[in-house]
This record gives sequence, C-alpha cells and structure tokens, in this order.
Amino acid sequence: MFKQFLNTVTDSNVYLITSLWIFFIFFILVTVMLIKMNKDHIRHMSELPLNDDNQEEL
Repeated sequence: MFKQFLNTVTDSNVYLITSLWIFFIFFILVTVMLIKMNKDHIRHMSELPLNDDNQEEL
C-alpha cells in the first residue's frame, strides 16, 4: 500500500522529507525541554511511586 501511494503521488519525496523534519524537530524540542526541566521536580516525580507518605486516602 505504501509503494502504491509513493507511485501515484507526484512529488512524494516532499512528503517524506517533511515528515522526517517534523519528527526531527519534535525530538529536538523534547530533548531541550528535558534538559531545561527542573531537576528537583524530576526527582520528586520519580520517587512518587515509592513513597507511601504521599498517598491520599480515598
């Protein structure tokens, strides 16, 4: 099915390169966001499943 799409669509390379750029930009943005994120917040969130003190009673 993918080969048929590439054969029937004119300038299909544009779609392929565009999708590659979208993925690349998204990956870079997520990486930058993780680098800038507050380290204390990351530590707190990673310890949440292990802490029994933070559980609220339902």
